[in-house]
Amino acid sequence: SLPPPIQLVFPGDRSVIEAPKAEEAVQLWTTQLLQQRQKVQEALGDGNSVSDVVLCDRISLTDKSYTAEAAAVIATFLKEPFVDGMPPIAHGIVEADLSDIIASRLTEEGLQVLETMCSAFAESKLVDLNLSENAIGEQGIGACKTALSRPTLERLALCNNGLSQSTMGQVADILTADEDGTGCIASKMTKLHFFNNMSGIGGCREFARILEKAPLLVDIRFASTRSQREGGDILSSALDASLADGRIQNVTKLDLHDNVFKNKASKDALFRALGKLSSLTYLDLGECELEDDGVKMICHALFESDCELEHLYLNGNEITRKGAKHIADYIRDCQKLKVLHLQDNELTSKGVERIAAAFHVGDDGSAIEEIELDSNMIGAIGARALIDAFGPEGRDMPHLRKINLNANSFTEEVAGELEVAFGDRLVEMDDNDSDGEADDDLSSSDEDDEEEENVDESPDTGVDALASAMEDSLIV
Repeated sequence: SLPPPIQLVFPGDRSVIEAPKAEEAVQLWTTQLLQQRQKVQEALGDGNSVSDVVLCDRISLTDKSYTAEAAAVIATFLKEPFVDGMPPIAHGIVEADLSDIIASRLTEEGLQVLETMCSAFAESKLVDLNLSENAIGEQGIGACKTALSRPTLERLALCNNGLSQSTMGQVADILTADEDGTGCIASKMTKLHFFNNMSGIGGCREFARILEKAPLLVDIRFASTRSQREGGDILSSALDASLADGRIQNVTKLDLHDNVFKNKASKDALFRALGKLSSLTYLDLGECELEDDGVKMICHALFESDCELEHLYLNGNEITRKGAKHIADYIRDCQKLKVLHLQDNELTSKGVERIAAAFHVGDDGSAIEEIELDSNMIGAIGARALIDAFGPEGRDMPHLRKINLNANSFTEEVAGELEVAFGDRLVEMDDNDSDGEADDDLSSSDEDDEEEENVDESPDTGVDALASAMEDSLIV
């Protein structure tokens, strides 16, 4: 069989790359490609041509800052025919990592570098394109349009690009255009990542426009985009509408971190959407202002979907011990959960007790590998509940490799117990409050009593009640 195509990677540490360094890289790549060509020839046997064989299908230029001259050297190498009549290397490239390639460049030169690099792939059948970590304004999208417009594109990342509302509109225009009637780019996409941009409410509208045309998405990230409450309504409604129409039903990864789902309309739509995602394995709703009622709805929606979640992020949502009950109920049901992030909430030891108890599962122990509970007002009661859940020598959490309990309140004695129990799995607690007073205010409050009345309520009953209550709720 033929050897698989190789990947070209620009060598060396992060630095400014000028033309001489680019020429050295081209010489290295030429050597690697000729070696690959020889391997292919040997596999094919004498007398068989290698001219139609793809030698390289991936290139990574990330984490360097290229001058315009260096970019021109690389682009020329990629676009020109290779040795002995072989087609240009760029023609075989399907994955291009062009992230973080213009750091420290002035605007004019940065745009020139982006345009030069992206234009090298004008004849490529690009499937995966990463343009993250480049400062892209409206002019930047124009500079990248050649690569962004490849009709074969299936996976795209535009993270930490400073995309504004209008720039998001340009991206949406490119991805949803169907000028020749063969379908837009979005219609074929399986992965779409936008993170840490500044597109605001208008950006949510543009993202919704893309979602409407992207039925095959399985990996969605739209996080930290300054959405505000109105944007959260738009985003959750778009997800709900897409799923109601039969689109994006095979999503496995959904990252909506740092959006605002505080309004009832947002929570209702999110509940309906999550309830349909039966293939979901990764969910990030950290810092979404869900609070206890929102977390209850999320957990019940996950019950309804019957997905086998492995990663759950609910950090920074003002979750108290009341919300912890619903998380614990879900953990008991979710046997494949590997990563749980609940840091920066208000669980207290009472909430952690409930969550810790949920990890007591069958004889094989829990699948959990990573737990984040830092900054949760946890004291001795919660700490000892976690130690008990861990079991002797980690018997009940055999896969645990990391637990973070920093920025809580443990006396030196309790901190020592944690260190003995968890060993090097325990993240250093350099921000621990050694006064150990976190449990002083805990009591059997009326709130607890009210919660306990519902402890025996089955998850299915809760889901049915929520679904019934929301049946007539419409998002415009």
